[in-house]
Amino acid sequence: MTDQSARDRKGAGLSGQMSGMEGEHRPGARMPRRALPVALLAMAGVNWLLYQGALRSLYSLPMLVILLTLANCAIVLLVFWHAARLADRAHENLRHASNGLSETMSLLAAVSDSTADPIFVRNRDGLLVFANPAGLRMLGKSHEQALHQPLGALLAGAGGLGHEALDDMRVLQERVSLTVEHSVGPPESRRTLATTMSPWLGQEGETLGAVCISTDISARKEAEDTLRARESRLEEIIARRTATLRRLADHLETVREEEKRAIARELHDDMGASLTSLSMHMEGAYPLLPSDTQWTERKAKIQNLLRSLVTTTRRMQTELRPTMLDLFGIKAAIHELIDDFRQRGNIEYDLSLPDEDITIGHKLEITVYRMLQEILNNVVKHAQATHVDIILDVDEDRVALTVRDNGIGLSPESRDRPNAYGLRGLQERAAFLGGTVSFSQGRNGGTVVSVQLPLTNNQVDPVSL
Repeated sequence: MTDQSARDRKGAGLSGQMSGMEGEHRPGARMPRRALPVALLAMAGVNWLLYQGALRSLYSLPMLVILLTLANCAIVLLVFWHAARLADRAHENLRHASNGLSETMSLLAAVSDSTADPIFVRNRDGLLVFANPAGLRMLGKSHEQALHQPLGALLAGAGGLGHEALDDMRVLQERVSLTVEHSVGPPESRRTLATTMSPWLGQEGETLGAVCISTDISARKEAEDTLRARESRLEEIIARRTATLRRLADHLETVREEEKRAIARELHDDMGASLTSLSMHMEGAYPLLPSDTQWTERKAKIQNLLRSLVTTTRRMQTELRPTMLDLFGIKAAIHELIDDFRQRGNIEYDLSLPDEDITIGHKLEITVYRMLQEILNNVVKHAQATHVDIILDVDEDRVALTVRDNGIGLSPESRDRPNAYGLRGLQERAAFLGGTVSFSQGRNGGTVVSVQLPLTNNQVDPVSL
């Protein structure tokens, strides 16, 4: 298809439109229908007046004939002169409109021919009525081959999605614009297009068809796919490194627990035995002291100091590694922990534990114990509570620990502050074992801490360093 032939076809279409306009607005088509009744009425009125003058003997009959002829000629001349004037004016308006329409059509043709985006216009039956050169190149058809053919079939023949992408009745029925993405071309050189379909409306507002403008977005889609692949790889790397860090943190926690156990054993075996032996030697030395007041006061101070050392050593040993946990299990260790917290302040504790023995594995036992210890430490330091409820529940597949206090509550700002290491430690401990920690507000105020730990993740892989 050459540019000259395209312009000839567009000129032919324009001539047809102009012919229709000229046939509709040609003055000769309307002027006789308007001028003839006016001329007849004017002639009838003038003739009647002249005839009345003749009846009243204002002039003779021969003069009446002359007057009638002159009057009729004048009326015909005026009517047709006015009609010719109107015809000239209408012709001038039509010429201006034709020039404006020609310029508009030339501008539209220039825009259509120069744009790199395919443009299609189809009627209500889905037949192609217009395609710009870019659209014809995409279809691989000439103007004669593509015109009045189903647009969906043409696109399908070009290796793209046809009816599935562009045959949407919403554009025609609801008169809304719609943008869809579809692919065209062979698999080795397939392109992705974004096609915007808009209703084609007539002069009376009726829907004549749809205008489709396609934009090649292959480069953008490729960039999006590349970015998505990079994000996926980055997420995978982050997840892998996060898992490694969590295993490392668990390994360090395990090493720390073993070190605490070793220190607690040293305190129990060496320091405890030494204090017991010292106390026994002092009991044997007391009778040898003089019985005056000075030595009696020193004896009381020595006894109080030894008891304080024994109590401090026992508390340090318990905090480092609860002996009850290793000897009698989690229930006895929790009872001992609650008794220790009762001695620290004026807080009442209600404890609810399962009736049967708890066998959840050594790792979960120390995790639950340390998490409860951290929660109670926060209650004593920050909650300003007077009562705490502690509930431990063990099912077939999970361990649930709930701690509820009646204190001042935990605000989101306090929970999310950067130095809230205790709360973050709780979440990390639970996350490593596949569990969760949630913080909420109680019914009557205060804070509710809920810990959920699965029993299936009790065994974890060691850290590879």
